Amino acid sequence: MTAPWSLRGRLVRRVVTGACLAWLAGVALAATVIAHEMSELMDDSLAGAARLSLALYQGAGQIGPVTPGDEVAIRLSDAGRLIADAPWPALTGDGGQDSGGWRVFRLTDGPVTVEVGQSGAWRRDELVETLGWLVALMLPVLLAALIAVRGAVATALRPATGFATALRGRSAQDLSPVAAPDLPVELAPIPQALNGYLDIICTRIDAERQFATNAAHELRTPLAAASAQAQLIAAGLADPKAAGRLAGALGRMGHLVERLLQLSRAEAGMTGTGPCDLVRVVRLVMAETGIAAIFDDGEQARMPVAVDPDALAMILRNLLANAAAHGTGDIRVVLDAGPDEGAVEGPDQGAVLRISNAVGSGAAFRHATFDKSALSQGAGLGLSIVAQLAGAQGIAVDHVMAAGRAVVVLRF
Repeated sequence: MTAPWSLRGRLVRRVVTGACLAWLAGVALAATVIAHEMSELMDDSLAGAARLSLALYQGAGQIGPVTPGDEVAIRLSDAGRLIADAPWPALTGDGGQDSGGWRVFRLTDGPVTVEVGQSGAWRRDELVETLGWLVALMLPVLLAALIAVRGAVATALRPATGFATALRGRSAQDLSPVAAPDLPVELAPIPQALNGYLDIICTRIDAERQFATNAAHELRTPLAAASAQAQLIAAGLADPKAAGRLAGALGRMGHLVERLLQLSRAEAGMTGTGPCDLVRVVRLVMAETGIAAIFDDGEQARMPVAVDPDALAMILRNLLANAAAHGTGDIRVVLDAGPDEGAVEGPDQGAVLRISNAVGSGAAFRHATFDKSALSQGAGLGLSIVAQLAGAQGIAVDHVMAAGRAVVVLRF
């Protein structure tokens, strides 16, 4: 099991680490620049001291006693005669150079040569002291930056922590949408995804409740009839046709339960997205149901559509069953492949499937759940199932009753 970790703590640690590394890099760069500038400044001071010493000697003709120190020393010679000595080895060329742990500037003017040197240890001590003060002065800035970073991270994460607190205190029975208006763009998909899941859960719970209500309402009558027939058979009072009536009642209950399950599945949106071959699915459903119908495929060997094959098969079964149960025959299934070759395609130019059948006078489409005619032996659920499944699959459904025919048009 992975150990729990804090987003705030991780962000603070990483930002602080980055700030410290940046601070160290800045101090290192500043130290390099300061060391270079101090070296140039000290070299300039050596050159100035050498020129001043030469001018004083040439003007006075002599120079006072010079005692070599730990920090600065002077060597002076006139025509080869050593006037003042220094601890570094003898030099041959003018200019700044390092010799024997000293930084020396040598200047020659005629017979007079002046060498002024600074101890390398002293120069290093001065540089270290300067950099020490730089670090000491920059440390408060670093500490203030770290405090500011910690506060900024806490402020930036406040919407996320508030959202987490709200979710933690939310009841598991609460299926209302999650509100999180202040979340940043990076976290906005979380409540959106949660609300999508909650919508699916609510839809399926409502479908289950509706299924239970529909089943309790519609199964009451056939169950009572089946129970009465069973009691008569048990008492030996039933006529010879009682067993057939019992079997018929049980068959109608099974058919009703199957339709209720189809409706529940459609209302819950428990279907896929396809694709499938429309021509093949039509032929398979017609062969499975055994309903006498004429299929005009428009000379299309196959027709891919972005629809779940199970949902499409369920739609076709219900439409064919309705046509066979409520029509007077002549069932036709006609496929229109859409625009002609070379035509400009548009959003409404997909495949179109028409299921039609002849009907008697007074026939009408009944779309309400459990709405059926007095002579119907069905459950009154067929068109409700078709509407739910078609809506979930993005299929437009039109119903036309004209010229003695009932036509259902499916537009993919």
